[in-house]
Amino acid sequence: MRKGQGAMEYLMTYGWALLVIIIVGAALFALGVLNPATYQQRRCTGFQYFTYIDQKLTASDYEVNVRNGNQKAAVVGLMVGTSYETGVTLSNTSALQSGDTFTIKTAKVPSGLVAGNSFDSLNVQIVYNVEGGITNNTDTAACTGIVA
Repeated sequence: MRKGQGAMEYLMTYGWALLVIIIVGAALFALGVLNPATYQQRRCTGFQYFTYIDQKLTASDYEVNVRNGNQKAAVVGLMVGTSYETGVTLSNTSALQSGDTFTIKTAKVPSGLVAGNSFDSLNVQIVYNVEGGITNNTDTAACTGIVA
């Protein structure tokens, strides 16, 4: 009888503390404090000739804002994941000089994207031609962020 009473006292003393810890943990997770997607930053790493500024990925389109680090260049395509499109929309349609900032937009994005979900290591490849130089050059980056 004495062992049963000791076990019961132990559970009553420390059981409430464990219950409070579980409730606090669940509340923090529900509020997004413990959710890693809350702290996911939008970024692209790996571009060699373009400098990443910003990006936005939705279920229907993708746009990336970059700065040209090449000499005169003309962007001819954009690959997002495995979807390649040559008819991309550029915010700056003139021949891009070194240092020019522009936005590339495409409607070809990977399927199954859900708003609010995070994405990681999304392959983004800019295809461009250097004026008076080699054509169909590529510059690739791995991008992360949250689907808008």
